[in-house]
Amino acid sequence: MSSGGRKLVTTVNRLLAGSNTRIATSRPATQYRTNGYEYMERCGFIRQSFSGGYYLLPMGARVLHKLVSVIDQEMRSVGACKMSAPILAPAYIWKQSGRWESIGAELYRLEDRHEAQFCLGPTHEEMFTHLVATENISYRSLPLRLYQIDRKFRDEMSPQSGLMRAKEFWMKDMYTFDVSESAAIETYNEVCGAYESVFHRLLLPVTKVKANQGTIGGSQSHEYHVISETAGMDTLYTCDKCGHAVNYEVTGDSATGILPDCPLNEEKCPVSQYKGVEVAHAFFLGTTYSEKFEALYDKQKLCEMGCYGIGVSRLLQTIIEHSLAVNNGRMIWPVSIAPMNVCITPLGNKKDTQLMSKAMDLYDKLDSRYPGELQENHFELHLQSEKDKIVKVVQVDELIETIDNISTIQKK
Repeated sequence: MSSGGRKLVTTVNRLLAGSNTRIATSRPATQYRTNGYEYMERCGFIRQSFSGGYYLLPMGARVLHKLVSVIDQEMRSVGACKMSAPILAPAYIWKQSGRWESIGAELYRLEDRHEAQFCLGPTHEEMFTHLVATENISYRSLPLRLYQIDRKFRDEMSPQSGLMRAKEFWMKDMYTFDVSESAAIETYNEVCGAYESVFHRLLLPVTKVKANQGTIGGSQSHEYHVISETAGMDTLYTCDKCGHAVNYEVTGDSATGILPDCPLNEEKCPVSQYKGVEVAHAFFLGTTYSEKFEALYDKQKLCEMGCYGIGVSRLLQTIIEHSLAVNNGRMIWPVSIAPMNVCITPLGNKKDTQLMSKAMDLYDKLDSRYPGELQENHFELHLQSEKDKIVKVVQVDELIETIDNISTIQKK
């Protein structure tokens, strides 16, 4: 409540809201300005601060917050605990893993006034492993599944496509510690299952792809990609017979038609090529980091590790890119992350005090759910589903019942 007793109502400033118009998906997108990027700028979700850095405006921040909530729920379902690690990482920890030198120019390095070296973490394997190594844990403490959702930094040589490839981005990174390789593989499968639940709730079709371990390391990894010929930055190859998919980085050449680990185990398979947006990555690390940091349980046995990332800000834009592509330029939000559950739009003169009073009465009815009767009025209800748009005139009771049903779906 404000000091004057009036209820604070969320309103959308026209400058920040932009214009919610259909995006012309027939126009070819460039590598720097995809259709999703155009939508986010035009509709008041982001503004560029510098090349690779963006303001998340109120509408964008609302969606990001809801996206984080969905991820949190699925991470809790596999027993993960949320925490926060310093973004600023001391150089000596990164040197201990060997990645201070190997990761190259993408790592933001800096010194404080005492000439101590630090970096802005693009990932946090070193920090989390160092934390566990300093704790005296027993096998009873395992499995241990820790994650955070925070900003990460990478000095991209060529930032492009808005939140798709930025120098500063939001990421969910999770680090797991187990007593054995078999237990770590079980964790790997459980977390991958939770990832698939996240994408299912977001109505986002993903392809699980065998991937290169890159600078992270470990013995195996998989990426989750959303197929997008307009926004995709990775080349994927898929077996037309069984659907097994790999990243180009793994095969190097599709001409042979031989895809690593294809279950058909044939010398040559019919292969299709796609462009994909990587939205998540899972790594089985084994003892790659626990050995370097002496992350032990029972003071003598090395923890078996995994790490799991979701590019949260990239995922936000990918959801938009996908909806625009499959819905003829229209943005249809998954209920769970829609910026607003309900938008009350008084039709007529905004200076009409009686009209605005009725709109506020409806807001109060929906917001506080206190008993009370509105005057008999009819409302124009617009419902946009994944497939259809429904417009009908309803009385207030049916309006509130419909909104209640939508809210129930959102909580699932």
